[in-house]
Amino acid sequence: MGIIIVLSLFPGNKLPDVEFEWVKIDNIFHLGFYSILSFLMLLGFNGGEIKMNLSKTRLYIVIIIAGIVIGISLELMQEYLIPFRFYDIKDIIINSFGTVFGSIIYNRLVKI
Repeated sequence: MGIIIVLSLFPGNKLPDVEFEWVKIDNIFHLGFYSILSFLMLLGFNGGEIKMNLSKTRLYIVIIIAGIVIGISLELMQEYLIPFRFYDIKDIIINSFGTVFGSIIYNRLVKI
């Protein structure tokens, strides 16, 4: 979570602009980081010390909503607080997809 926050709130003029013909490298990072975030949140809240008294379905819903809210919040902070960073709806979509993808991977790899 800390890595996502630091990278999301880093000034835009300090970030490299790397892109391939068909995809920007930051989209891959968004997808990967939010997948890892949701996977680790599920692992922590389900298999770790913190136990949530929720059904399996509700736990997944809470984690997915949390990932989406985090993504939207950071995009809004970029727009209003960080120089040379901008709100991007595509980032929110990719973050959301990453959150869902990480939850699916967790479901497939870890039996709860």
